[in-house]
Amino acid sequence: MMDIKRVISTIEKSYIEDNLKKEKRIDGRGLWEYRDFNITTDTIAAAEGSSDVSLGDTRILTGIKYDIGEPYPDMPDEGVCSIMAELLPLASPLFERGPPDQQSIELARVVDRGIRHANCIQTKRLCIKENEAVYIVFVDMYVINHGGNMIDCGGVGCLAALISAHIPEGKWTENGPEWTGGYITGKDIISDLPLPITFGKIGDNVFLDPCLPEQLVSEGRVTISVTENNVASIQKSGVATFTPEEIKMLSKKAFDIAKDLRSQLNLWQYATKIE
Repeated sequence: MMDIKRVISTIEKSYIEDNLKKEKRIDGRGLWEYRDFNITTDTIAAAEGSSDVSLGDTRILTGIKYDIGEPYPDMPDEGVCSIMAELLPLASPLFERGPPDQQSIELARVVDRGIRHANCIQTKRLCIKENEAVYIVFVDMYVINHGGNMIDCGGVGCLAALISAHIPEGKWTENGPEWTGGYITGKDIISDLPLPITFGKIGDNVFLDPCLPEQLVSEGRVTISVTENNVASIQKSGVATFTPEEIKMLSKKAFDIAKDLRSQLNLWQYATKIE
């Protein structure tokens, strides 16, 4: 991993901290403002659903693929959804070739936890025949450019890709699973839209959606994934301490921010229309 001191200077770090104390950001945003999202779906022809999502300079390509396998013994009538992330070296000098590192594992797990704990995916709809065959859905994120806050960008990307999904619908016959000629779409399997909302912390200053320079000098961050009515998960990283009062305050802000973001993004517009 490249030494962060080679990426961002002490002078820039001090500048970021001093401005945050004045409730200012280096890119002109307020403390509780997101950078612009840009979403395109169905960008990968070979995938059963895909999205290309940018959050400021951060860009993540997400694809959906599937397989058919036997269910887990303790979930005989439920399919499986697996979320993975790959940090491509072309995305940042901070990324290196090789097996998944801590950053890619964290990205996949935090996004997965928000989706899983919100019961976002109706796993029973992914069952072809109890105890015999279920869908195994793979959601793969590829970071194309790292401009900070990969978690929120990846979370929106996964939801957009899942909503755009069109998986061939199978039925069970004496010869095993066969295609019905129809499709299972995102509207069939997605029941809720948990949005990850990430806050960075430098000193006593807390702010939404860290850009890359802010993230590099942050002492820590917390991601609060929320549905319309519930907190699905909370994940903290770094050495920064968040008091119970700060977590309560940020949870309330997460609901307010997610409500506006849900309306702004209108993710259901990307649902596949099967004729």
